[in-house]
Amino acid sequence: MNRTLSHSLLLISLYASSTILGCGPQRERWTPQTGGGATTTGQGQTVAATGVTASGTPREQLDQLDGILRGQGMTPVGPAQHGSLQANGLLAYAVDALPNACYTLVVLGEDPGQNIDMIVLDPYGRPAAHHVRPDNHPWVSFCSAAAGRFIARVQMAGGQGGYFYGAYQGPANRQMELSSFYGDTPQATVQTAQMDGQTQQRLGALDQRLSAQGYTRVGEPAGVVLSNSDPRDFQLNLEQGQCYAFASLGGPGAIDTDIFLNDSGGQRIEADTATAIDATIEHCAAVTGSYVLQVRMYSGSGPLFTVGYVRQSGQATAATAPVMASTSTAAAGLDENFALLDADMQARGYESLGTRQNGQLATGANRNFEIQLEGGRCYAILAVGDSTVSNLDLLLLGPGGNTVDRDTANDARPTVRVCPETSGNYYMQVQMTAGQGAYVYKSYRWPRGTHGPFGLEGVTWVRLSEVTALLGVEGYEPDPGFTPGRGTLRRQGASASHNVDLAAGQCYAIVAVGGEGITDLDVTLSRGNTQLASDFGSANAFPSIRHCAQTQGRHTIQITASGGSGPYHYQIFSRTGG
Repeated sequence: MNRTLSHSLLLISLYASSTILGCGPQRERWTPQTGGGATTTGQGQTVAATGVTASGTPREQLDQLDGILRGQGMTPVGPAQHGSLQANGLLAYAVDALPNACYTLVVLGEDPGQNIDMIVLDPYGRPAAHHVRPDNHPWVSFCSAAAGRFIARVQMAGGQGGYFYGAYQGPANRQMELSSFYGDTPQATVQTAQMDGQTQQRLGALDQRLSAQGYTRVGEPAGVVLSNSDPRDFQLNLEQGQCYAFASLGGPGAIDTDIFLNDSGGQRIEADTATAIDATIEHCAAVTGSYVLQVRMYSGSGPLFTVGYVRQSGQATAATAPVMASTSTAAAGLDENFALLDADMQARGYESLGTRQNGQLATGANRNFEIQLEGGRCYAILAVGDSTVSNLDLLLLGPGGNTVDRDTANDARPTVRVCPETSGNYYMQVQMTAGQGAYVYKSYRWPRGTHGPFGLEGVTWVRLSEVTALLGVEGYEPDPGFTPGRGTLRRQGASASHNVDLAAGQCYAIVAVGGEGITDLDVTLSRGNTQLASDFGSANAFPSIRHCAQTQGRHTIQITASGGSGPYHYQIFSRTGG
């Protein structure tokens, strides 16, 4: 079946254990070549490919990679794929991941002038891994805590033409580092640290305190030596209803360490920034999926140790899958964060309007920019801060000075939208709410109409169109068995419930879109008194949830106005191909 998605016509086909969402990629097998090597830093550590450098044609490089990955106990997930994309085109590949397994996905472009991005979404539609550097050979490595379908979005950010795609599966905690294979500059390595006796005593006291609250430590502390305040990231797999605790402990030379919990979209959830050598946070996950734990040496230098805990909470069972990656990575910088958001806007269906602009602000400062917008069109403007920026807010003001839209969520990557009826000069205000430093911003234009079915128009219609485009990448389409619904939430905090009958074994996506006046909408799916899925943390007016129904029958969708009030629309999508 065909459907239009962003700038590409996507065809869905099934083979083996993978789904390819794309415009007719050719499936090609190749004969694996022997050779290649890798240096492993031990069980549970990142494995760096060494001894072999990419050479020859993309096909020959794929052979070389095959030897390296097979040498690390990884096997191909289906045959290699050959695809082709026009400028700004997008294709998607799905991998049905097994629990406690790791995956490495590679793309090799055929033209050196290409700039290809790859972004992997977890089974809940949240970013799990990405490669958005300016090159034509993106690769990612990630591990799955539970079975589920991951989606790799391959986007042609610059240039056009053909490429090869390959996916490999390997044992738990076997994440690959392929920078040296391509001759790229790898992430700066950090020295590992062994825990000293004094820090060990504090860890024992922390173990005892959290044990009294029902927590059990997961794994051994991860220790690195840090000489500055640049943060380190640990990937997390958290389960809805499960409670967790995480801590950073400073070794000799450390004065003040901080710890943060962010969702995969960069939204700050928990933080401990007190002036102490150790920091601890606790969190009971409302949503299953990928998260990021961030630690930093705020003051001092020397060893910093990171440790995680889990306890049974409510009806959730004690976690058996890996909770926290055993190795950390450097936190993404300004250019990488912008490239990730820019790729997301392209996938939603927007086109660039002008070039990115740079700025810098001190804590508490703000700056206004004048923007001329055309009536009868829709626009989006985003901003993103550097690693020193904790909270960046964005306000869009109309010609009369009234606030048209705002994004004041607790993160450093706000986005505002507007569909002006008449042309005029608008004003964007950037506010440095917490932190300080550099930021960039960019404008986008919606290339399609401002009216759609169900009587939707303006920002409400564009919001739904954006989410529909992203769901299409994951293989979801509007389910003809359900009629879209709507209602009005007349005050902030008000909720509405809708009963639906779901089919066992079918995977669904449920989308709720707020109209004018709603800035933050939440949605949950329940069966009886058991909450099955929710989206509380996205802090926007168009949340979505994913759920593969285990039982047939009546389920309840609850939609809540967490910010503002006004009309809403909801719609149910189902996934093709299982």
